[in-house]
Amino acid sequence: MDMSKLPPPESSIKKMFDLRDRNILITGGSGFLGLHFAEAVSEMGGFPILLASDDNEINEAVKKLNNNNIDCAFYTVDITKGDTVCDAVNDIKRKYNTIDVLINSAAFAMKNLIEGGKEFFNPFEEYKEDLWQIMLDVNLTGTFLVTQSVGKIMKKQKKGSIINIASVVAMISPDHRTYKPDAKYNYKGVSFNTPISYPVTKSGLLAFTRYLATYWAKDGIRVNSISPAGVYKGHDKKFVEQLSYRIPLGRMAFPEELKGGIVFLASDASSFITGENLVIDGGMSIW
Repeated sequence: MDMSKLPPPESSIKKMFDLRDRNILITGGSGFLGLHFAEAVSEMGGFPILLASDDNEINEAVKKLNNNNIDCAFYTVDITKGDTVCDAVNDIKRKYNTIDVLINSAAFAMKNLIEGGKEFFNPFEEYKEDLWQIMLDVNLTGTFLVTQSVGKIMKKQKKGSIINIASVVAMISPDHRTYKPDAKYNYKGVSFNTPISYPVTKSGLLAFTRYLATYWAKDGIRVNSISPAGVYKGHDKKFVEQLSYRIPLGRMAFPEELKGGIVFLASDASSFITGENLVIDGGMSIW
């Protein structure tokens, strides 16, 4: 390739991070992290478009954003159903012309269960096949279906950025001791854990990221992932203490600390980065 014939990149660092006139689709948009991602891209001028599976949750999310003077669009979509995904993505294309960024933030959680919640944290030996399957359906199949639909549009545009939200446990095993009682620290343990289906599906997202990064490179589509460690959301104080002990920086992440990574990978500031996994874990994976 003759580099001399390529337009030089933007030299202004402020303009590199500028997301004005960019439509940014966020799956799991009504979730804890999805809302923070919407705030981040909006602050940099982007237009967030939220996808979520629950009408009440997405309406509440939109209300919160609107109360903070953030304009957005939203769709209630079951991302495990290919037809409904295609309909929503095509409607977004008709209304907004482009989809410039896709943030795959949707992930299955216990709150999504109508029944069987008590079994969500069963030990591996007793883990239910249907719970294993539904995690695969949402975290992997859902991401596959949305990315496939959006990727077709980005390919025609000859540009786009896709960000998959993985996890530090996609790279290392969760420390099972974090959840169990420890008399030495007067720790009674907690009633939850990290089910095997979660790290398995998050690991799959890393392979998904690498595959599509090379597959779509020639089409101007960049594909990256972010792997955060535990993000604080009012957790039990003793649990926070136990988890923080295993993180070099000595604490959990605040959700706001993922915003920079999102904006970086969504913007031209990362224009020569693809197939990478941005680890935001306070050093947890380097012990």
